[in-house]
Amino acid sequence: MLMVIVDGFIKVSFGENKFARKKASILIVDDTGLNIDILIGILKHYDVIPALSGKEALHIVLEEKVDLILLDIVMPEMDGFEVCRRLKADERTKNIPVIIITVKNMEQDILRGYELGIVDYVAKPFNPVELLGKVKTHLELTACHLNIKTRLLCQTTSKIIANDILYHLNSNWQYALSKNADNHSVPTTSNIIEFSNILDNFLTVYHDDTLSDTFTIKNAIVKAERVLYATFHNDNIQLLINQKEPVTATGNENAYAQVMINLLSNARDMFVKRQVTKPKIIIEITMKQDKSHTLIRDNSGKPLQDDLDNLFDPTKQNTDHNHLKLFLAQSILENYGGAINCRPWQSGMEYIIDL
Repeated sequence: MLMVIVDGFIKVSFGENKFARKKASILIVDDTGLNIDILIGILKHYDVIPALSGKEALHIVLEEKVDLILLDIVMPEMDGFEVCRRLKADERTKNIPVIIITVKNMEQDILRGYELGIVDYVAKPFNPVELLGKVKTHLELTACHLNIKTRLLCQTTSKIIANDILYHLNSNWQYALSKNADNHSVPTTSNIIEFSNILDNFLTVYHDDTLSDTFTIKNAIVKAERVLYATFHNDNIQLLINQKEPVTATGNENAYAQVMINLLSNARDMFVKRQVTKPKIIIEITMKQDKSHTLIRDNSGKPLQDDLDNLFDPTKQNTDHNHLKLFLAQSILENYGGAINCRPWQSGMEYIIDL
């Protein structure tokens, strides 16, 4: 995912390959092999995952991406009601729609199922038209809900990044004015020229360009440094970039600069929140196993466990880190075949970027 400026607006673009449509996956849970064979035949246009017990099903949903569950009620050891109860009690699986399989006229089973959170039911013997209709309906409803959540997330991310850009632009403008010899707030020609160069750098970094090519890692980091220079200067943040020899990578230089802006501005947010007295960021650029290997270390303070567990989860907004910025950085890197990891480092955080 890449943040871009188009016609003056912040927009989000997605790489086609990464988000290509895939078949919906349906988990069938039934202890009778014949029932599973019949359902696989009816649902042949979907990616069907069979499970012969409730215990096996609960294991699968944590290991595989499951879009919908067809769950038999009558099973030995663990019946469908208990499986459903456990699914809905787990944050990781509670939003997967469950359709129970029951026999005709079992109203008590159906009512209990709805109480546990099922979305629908199908009766044995199976009616293929009814089954396919219900499966299609609930997959579409789920997809619609996810699209709304994704759109809201993108809108929120866009606002945060846009506000960041405006903040850094204003900081650069104020910094340019502060260099006036007479301390007047009226901009001089040199102020305007300097700010024009800064603006050119902003527009270059956020240019709508997703093509991959070979670029120098330090050049991308320097672009990010220019965007953040005045903000870092105002907050007395020391930034050091170390490399023994030029390191290149295959990807998009501007996209990589956006990754660095998000990571560095997140560190800056941490410095401000935690009132760090001597904020410092060290960036080390090397090659490792034929890939660029960049370490970003800061002294923002000991990370909280909740931060470490959910660092790149964009839905987490009640911790010290800006998770949306980190999620966006991760998404951009993954779109170009890169990866980002993190761990505690001395009195702060260390981010490891490979591309």
